[in-house]
Amino acid sequence: MIVFDVDDTMYDLMWPFYKAYEQVLADRTTAGCEELFLRSRINADIVLEKEKQGLIKPEDAFYQRMKMTCEDVGVSIAREECEAFEKEYRYFQTRIELFDFMKEILDCCREKQISIAFLTNGNRRDQGKKISVLHLEQWFEENKMFISGEIGYHKPDVRAFQTIQERLAIQPAEAWYIGDSYENDVLGAYNAGWHTIWLNHRRRKCPDLKCLAEIEVKSGADLLCLFKNYFGQVK
Repeated sequence: MIVFDVDDTMYDLMWPFYKAYEQVLADRTTAGCEELFLRSRINADIVLEKEKQGLIKPEDAFYQRMKMTCEDVGVSIAREECEAFEKEYRYFQTRIELFDFMKEILDCCREKQISIAFLTNGNRRDQGKKISVLHLEQWFEENKMFISGEIGYHKPDVRAFQTIQERLAIQPAEAWYIGDSYENDVLGAYNAGWHTIWLNHRRRKCPDLKCLAEIEVKSGADLLCLFKNYFGQVK
């Protein structure tokens, strides 16, 4: 069983953020888009957990995330500016597309009848829209699409991975997880006893002295090559 992350693994998560950054924040800070993007992903996880605990209302989540992100680089953002940013961001999220290499990988899985699923952090409202825009139902069965907000546990919580094991009736040694986030994807799956592939296409420095990913690839092309040579041999 191969389980995929979605955000920034299947498509370019930074592209909608970059388009909104150009319109709203580019002339407000010397911080580059990628720096803000990476900080926003960290803050998104913090806000998601607070939202789960009822400490932040769903309608305030994006504002809190961007407020924290801007404060990280010494910039204040008004609610109105955040709303303008979110409007642009949401608009371009409706135009996201799968990475070309990911289309090939998913087509290979379908052709070879390789069992696949995905696990993504977020709520059904936002992640459901992405699932629709990316047409993931072409490759994934409904009962193999897992959203953290629905199952009750967010990556890197091992219980998110264990929930999938239980629902799909698989053992940890039978599961591979492919994702771009070292903290959420690699560590979460590793601690659950799964095999891990780190798609480190943002070329981030590993926060651990020794990388715990079983395999690390630095580009989508490398992942596609690995996939065809390893998993693509399955009949």
